[in-house]
Amino acid sequence: MVMRCVLKHHVCLCVLSTAVLAGLALITAQTKVYAESLNCNGIANTYGTGVPGNPSGDNPNKRIECDGRGMKDLSGKRTIDMDKDLKPAVKVHGRTTNITIVGKLTVTDNGKRNTGPAIQVYNQGVLTLAGEVSITGVHKGIVAESKGSVIVTRGVIGVREGGGAVIEVKNGGDVMLIKEVKVNGGGNNTGIEVGGTGGTVTLGGASFTGVNKGIVFKGSGNVMGGAGGATINLADGGVGIKMEGTGRDNATVMNMTINGGRGSVGAEVTGEGTLVLNKVTMTNVQTGARVSNGKLTVMGGEIQASGVGGTGAEVSGGDLMLSGGVKIAGTTMGLRVAGGSATMMGGKITGRWGWGYGGECGGWDG
Repeated sequence: MVMRCVLKHHVCLCVLSTAVLAGLALITAQTKVYAESLNCNGIANTYGTGVPGNPSGDNPNKRIECDGRGMKDLSGKRTIDMDKDLKPAVKVHGRTTNITIVGKLTVTDNGKRNTGPAIQVYNQGVLTLAGEVSITGVHKGIVAESKGSVIVTRGVIGVREGGGAVIEVKNGGDVMLIKEVKVNGGGNNTGIEVGGTGGTVTLGGASFTGVNKGIVFKGSGNVMGGAGGATINLADGGVGIKMEGTGRDNATVMNMTINGGRGSVGAEVTGEGTLVLNKVTMTNVQTGARVSNGKLTVMGGEIQASGVGGTGAEVSGGDLMLSGGVKIAGTTMGLRVAGGSATMMGGKITGRWGWGYGGECGGWDG
């Protein structure tokens, strides 16, 4: 490459070799990569700067961002207030990035100004929170997208009232919560939201409390209770599982218990997608299953509707399929079909405190 330059009144020609240019390009590229990494050196301590490669270690009170160029394991107690830096407390990205935080991690948002997630993992990054976790008062808990993966082994995750979802997966994201993880939805938020091209959430015995919507599908996805099952406790008027997706979306929920509140609905299909419930138990709900569009398939499990007007299942449009010996009971009505269709292959429906057939049908298929 030849460059023409002017030095005062003299003209000179500068010749740069290909090797020099390649070296400059490499330095520039490395600078850009390292500029994205922060507090990913390994050990957090009072004197740590968090600057990539700095032997002083990590600042225990600053946000963490790992792009694969730092250490794999992060230790030491870390306490991060998201109000001080309006970005995620922990961000992990890149297909070669596999980070494990083994020390205690505490995340808050004392000023309640940050509307981002506490944890964000994307572009095939992997994050394991192996130490004690305390995430409270944040707007949104965990977001895993673009094939990013998050595992939480123990602790508490909670969002503030009026916030977003506690867990959000989309475009191939994956989140796993182990048995000792407890989730607080703040009273009027969503526990799990699945969007985009879908994702997977595995709840190995984890429990949710105070959520207005337990699981919302806006795309295809799977939410599994794992070997230990999982429990979602709804706030009054809440919905346990909701399908809002299009006709191309298919979602499955397996091995789950939904405990309702006053005026709550166990499962609802309003979009054109298909929702499959496999071994799901719904108790203390006013309406067990409600279908106005799309398709709901219930395989096994149990639906117990209670309270005034308690209805086990209600169909006004779309299709309801009951199989696998599912048991449905409602204090007022076991099954009501005003439109659409309902098909039952084995199982039991009771209404009016356990006696009678418990069905009122305008479009019963079986």
